[in-house]
Amino acid sequence: MNARPDATRLIEQGKALHRQRRLSEATAIYKAVMASEPRRFEPHYLTALAHYQQGNAPEALRHVSRAVELAPDSAEALALLAGTQLALDRPADALATCDHILARAPGDLETAYNRGVILAKLDRIDEAITQYGDVLRRRPDLVPVRFNRGTLLAQCGRHDEALADFDRVLATAPDHLDAVKNRGVVLAKLGRHTDALASFDLVLTARRDDVDALSNRGSTLRALDRVDEAMASYEKALAVNPSHANTLLNYGNLLYDVARYDAALDLYDRLLVGAPNDISALAARRNVLVRLNRHEEAIETVDRSLSIRPQDADALYYRGVVLDELNRGDEALACYDQALAIDPNHALAKLGRCMSALPILYMDEPEIARRRQDYAQRLEALRRDVEQAPAAFADAVGVRQPFYLAYQGHNDHDLQASYGAMCCKIMAARYPSASMAPPPAAGEPIRVGIVSDFFRNHTVWKLMIKSWLDRLDRSRFRVFGYDTGAPADDQTRAAQALCERFVRGQPTIEAWRQAIIADAPHVLIYPDIGMSIPALALAAQRLAPVQCAAMGHPDTTGLTTVDHFFTSDLMEPAGGEAHYTERLARLPNLSFYYEPQPAAEQSIDRDELAQRIGLRPGAMLFWCAQSLFKYLPQYDEVFPRIAREVGDCQFVFIRYHGAERITDLFLERLDRAFAAHGLVARDHCTVLPRLQFGDFFAAIGCCQIILDSIGWSGCNSTLEALPHDLPNVTWPGPLMRSRHTAAILTMMGVTDTIADSLEGYVATAVRLARDPAWYAEVKARMAAGKSRVYRDDAAITALQDFLDRAARGLGS
Repeated sequence: MNARPDATRLIEQGKALHRQRRLSEATAIYKAVMASEPRRFEPHYLTALAHYQQGNAPEALRHVSRAVELAPDSAEALALLAGTQLALDRPADALATCDHILARAPGDLETAYNRGVILAKLDRIDEAITQYGDVLRRRPDLVPVRFNRGTLLAQCGRHDEALADFDRVLATAPDHLDAVKNRGVVLAKLGRHTDALASFDLVLTARRDDVDALSNRGSTLRALDRVDEAMASYEKALAVNPSHANTLLNYGNLLYDVARYDAALDLYDRLLVGAPNDISALAARRNVLVRLNRHEEAIETVDRSLSIRPQDADALYYRGVVLDELNRGDEALACYDQALAIDPNHALAKLGRCMSALPILYMDEPEIARRRQDYAQRLEALRRDVEQAPAAFADAVGVRQPFYLAYQGHNDHDLQASYGAMCCKIMAARYPSASMAPPPAAGEPIRVGIVSDFFRNHTVWKLMIKSWLDRLDRSRFRVFGYDTGAPADDQTRAAQALCERFVRGQPTIEAWRQAIIADAPHVLIYPDIGMSIPALALAAQRLAPVQCAAMGHPDTTGLTTVDHFFTSDLMEPAGGEAHYTERLARLPNLSFYYEPQPAAEQSIDRDELAQRIGLRPGAMLFWCAQSLFKYLPQYDEVFPRIAREVGDCQFVFIRYHGAERITDLFLERLDRAFAAHGLVARDHCTVLPRLQFGDFFAAIGCCQIILDSIGWSGCNSTLEALPHDLPNVTWPGPLMRSRHTAAILTMMGVTDTIADSLEGYVATAVRLARDPAWYAEVKARMAAGKSRVYRDDAAITALQDFLDRAARGLGS
C-alpha cells in the first residue's frame, strides 16, 4: 500500500523542523503520523532520533526498537539502537547490535568504529585495539579512530605504539589538542619529560584552564625535580577545579615526598570528600598518617578501605605493615596470612610474613632468641617459595628488609647469606646480565658510581658520601651519583655540582639499571644497603665489575653480587672477616674523612631548654639519646645500677621517631628494671620529644656524661657531641657495630672510659659522676683530642688506592 500523500508531506515538514533543531515541534508531527499510520517506519525512527539528540535515551530506545521491528535490516535504525543501548549503559546489548549490523554489512566502517568504542567500554581493551586496527587498515586517515587507539595503547603501557598513533593524528590534524595532551602523557611515561612538558605547555597556550594539562604539567615538572614549579602548576589546576581528583592525589603525593605531611593529608581528605571510596586516596592517606605517627588512624583508614573491598589483599598487607610498626607482630602476621589466603602469590605479603618476625623493640632477652629462631624458619620457608618462581618476587625486593635483625646483637653472617643469595637469585631471574666495562687502560680515570638514598643532610652523607665527592682525585677518578631518594636539600644540590653526572627520580628499577649501565662504571659503591629499596634491588644485580658496600648500615649485606665491604680498621675486631659475606676493605682509623659540623642554630638558650624538656637543676645528667631500638633489654639494668650509686641523676632519652607505642614499651621496660632495684624509673628517666637539630645539639650540652648504647654503639651521634667535650662511657662488643665510640675515643687518645664489662661500664659512669677531678681531667682530654678525628686524609688516600687496585684487577 502506498503511503498517504498527507503523511509524507507531514514527515517532510518534521524533517525540516528537525534540521532547524526544533525537536519538540518535529516530534509532535512524527507522533501525529504514527497515530494515523502506526506501522510506518519513518516516524518511529525519526522520533527515536529526536529523543536521542535531546538526551532522552529511554524514549529513544522505545521508539527505535519499534522501528527495528518494522524494518529489521535498516542500517540507520540498527546504528541508532546501538547508540541508545550504549547511552543506557547496556554495552553488551550494543555490541550484539553492532555484530548484527556487521554480519549484514561487513564494510560499514562507522559501525566497526563504534564496535571498538563499545569493546573499550566493556574493558575488553585488547579486542578494542584490534578492532580499531581493522578500521585503520581500510581508512588510515580516520583521526578519531587513530586517536582512540592511541589512547588505549597508552592505557596498556604500549607507549611507543601510542606515540606513533598520536604523531599520525597530529600530522593530519595539528590542532588536535587532546592528541597533543595525550602525547605529552605518553612522552612522560617514556621518560622524555622535557618533550612532555612542551606538549602540555602547547595545550595551555590555547586552553590555559585545561585542568588535565595543568595537572599533568605538575607531574612532569615533579619528574624533572622542579618541585616549586610543579606545586605552582598543581595550584593552578586546583584553582580551575578545586576537586580535580588526579591533582589532589598527585599534589598530595608530592607534598608527601617533601615531608609536608599535614598539607598532603589535607589534600587526600579533600579528595575523599568527593570520592569517599577512592582506594588510591585511602592508601595515600594511610601512608601519610603513618608518617605523622598516627598509626591507629592509619589502621582505621585501612579498615575503611577493606569495608569497600573486603577481599583486597594489598590492603590487608598494608594493615600488617602498620601493625608491625606498632610492634604488634602477631597481629601483623594474621593480616599477611589473610592476604595470602586471598592471593596465594602475593609476594609482598610473603616477604612481610618473614620480616614480621623481627620486631622493633624486645621486652626481654629470651624474646630475642625466640624471634631470631622464628625469623630463621620463616626465611627458609620464603627461600623455598622463591625457588619455585624467583622472578615473581622481583618487584618486592627491598620493600621489606631485615633492618632490625642487626639490632639483636648477634653475628648475622649465615642469616644474611641466605637472605642475600635469595635476593640475587630473584633479580637474576627478572633482569638480564649487564655488559661489564673492561678494566681501565693505563692512565685512564676509573669510573666510580655511588648509589644512595642519602645525597642530602643525613648521617650517610656526612660520614661518607660528602668526603668522597669532595676529595676523590678527579685526575684519577670520574664520579657519578645516583640519588635514589626522594627528598632533596642544599646538600643534594652540592652533590650534583660535584658529580660528572648526577641522576635522580628514575621511576623504576629498570630505569635505574639503564642509567647506571649507560655510564659503564668500573666500581659501584652502595653506602647504605639495608636502608633503601632501590639500593638493595640494584646491589643484588651485577652492574659493575667491582661492587662495594659501606657502613651506612653496618652489617653484612649477604649479597653474592657485593664484593667488598668498607670498614674501619679501628672499629673492626680481630677476626671480623667471619661476620661478612664480602671481603673486608679495612680502611685506616675511622675509615672516613669527617668535617666538624658548623655550630647549629638553636631557638632557645640552654637554661630555658633544660626547663622545657624537664631536666632537674642540680641533677647529674646522662645523655642516652640513641634510637630506642639500639637498647637491648638485658642491659636495662645499667641505668638503675648507676642511679642507685649516683643518687640525684637523670637519664635523658629521646622519643622513638615512629609510633608512640614504641616509646611506651621502652618506658615499660625501664619501669621493670628500676623496680627490680627498688627505684622508680620516672624519678630518673626523662624522654625528650623529637627536636630540631639546633635544640638537639643544645640538649646534649645540658648534660654532663654520655652513656653509649651497648651492643650498637653511637657513631655520628658521638661525633656530633664532640664540641661539648663530654666524657663518653662505652663498652665495645664483638661486632663492628658495637665499637664505633670506642674507635673514636681510641683515635682521640681517651681510652679510660672504654669499659671491658658491664660492671666496668657502670663503675666508669659512677666514677665520672662522683669524682669531679677525674671528670674534669677526662673532659679536658676530650677537648684536646677531638681534633685527631677530624679531616683524616689517610682514609681517603687508602680508599683511592683500594679503588685503583680493585678496578684494575690488581687485588685488594
